[in-house]
Amino acid sequence: MATDLSVHLHKPHAKQRAFLDSPAKRKVIVAGRRGGKTTGASDLAVGALLQGRRVLEAAPKVDQTDAFWTLCKEALVELVDGGLVYKNETERVLRLPNGAQIRAKTAWDADGLRGDYADLLILDEYSIMDPSTWNEVGAPMLLDNDGDAVFIFTPKRRNHAFHLYQRAVSDDTGRWAAWHFTSLDNPYLSQDALAEITQDMTEDAYRQEIMAEFLENEGAVFRNLGPCMSAQKSTPDAHKGHRVVMGADWAQSVDYTALSVVCADCRQELAHDRFNRVDYAFQRKRLVKLAHEWGVSLLVPESNAMGQPVIEGLQRDPEMEGVRIAAFQTTSASKPPLIESLALAFEREECQWLDDPVWTGELEAYEVRYSGQAGRPVYSAPEGVHDDTVMARALAWRAASTETRVRYLPSIYN
Repeated sequence: MATDLSVHLHKPHAKQRAFLDSPAKRKVIVAGRRGGKTTGASDLAVGALLQGRRVLEAAPKVDQTDAFWTLCKEALVELVDGGLVYKNETERVLRLPNGAQIRAKTAWDADGLRGDYADLLILDEYSIMDPSTWNEVGAPMLLDNDGDAVFIFTPKRRNHAFHLYQRAVSDDTGRWAAWHFTSLDNPYLSQDALAEITQDMTEDAYRQEIMAEFLENEGAVFRNLGPCMSAQKSTPDAHKGHRVVMGADWAQSVDYTALSVVCADCRQELAHDRFNRVDYAFQRKRLVKLAHEWGVSLLVPESNAMGQPVIEGLQRDPEMEGVRIAAFQTTSASKPPLIESLALAFEREECQWLDDPVWTGELEAYEVRYSGQAGRPVYSAPEGVHDDTVMARALAWRAASTETRVRYLPSIYN
């Protein structure tokens, strides 16, 4: 007599449902302790198994792997007892006759994963793994079958995991997606359990472990961002007669073109735009439209590489008549004071900026390192993270705060 066997998945809370339903190939899930990230990941794994896929979960510590392994066994207990799923406790494998499987491995470094492959790779507590776990081992193992990857972690300051999160936040292709939720977003976490895990925490630990905040690290360039992100949406009419300026950082394919419009009189960012994969002519049109809309009187664009021909095109555009153009050449000598001026503006709260997760995230990720015997500062975004919006804002701030020092390019209309 046939017996119906059930799979016991969890009832997801709202934050879990969002990433469970997402079709993204790369999912980055940042959550506070006991927020439900491992539970959600186990349900993703079980679902993938039943679709005939190979799942590999890796965590740096045994207790983390144990938690995931236990959740998967509990979900599949009836199928294991009914002989439909093979279970090996030693290798931590749950396998279907068609070869689909879930395997949980404890791997502190990337070497522990070499030689394996998967259709779905889950990196648990990725923030305390070595970056090479994904870059050198994880990503290549998914190539054959265009597999999926899930990164789940609680923040550990703004390290490589934060940079990956920022990459997902800024992605506009649909391939990457990011979610963020706190321990308090888990409705199944009791007040008693919350009190138990927070009783000995410092304020910073609470912000990081419970609220899942990315705290600043030693290499952070821009600080005091929160108080400076309160610019309200405005209208061009509200700034007629004001000195409105724009900064522009150019790109075409991999990077982004970013434009920031600032009212120098109100010390407020009014608008910004960010786009890529468009030709130079279209980039000029978008810039001209934004400049015309807000009545920009001064444009400070980066002139490096492709910037110069775009600037020359702007100089010939009749719609840019009356807009002064002061090109900025980025070099190892000119970039530090440009960035440091913007950083100081944040510390002094000299300007208010529009709060946007992509634009703010690039500020948060921006780093400084020191090279050479003289310890010269080198400012840049981490590998895999864009910095176009940072440059656009830095150029806009230069235009707003140091107008008398810039060199204007002649207009063909003068």
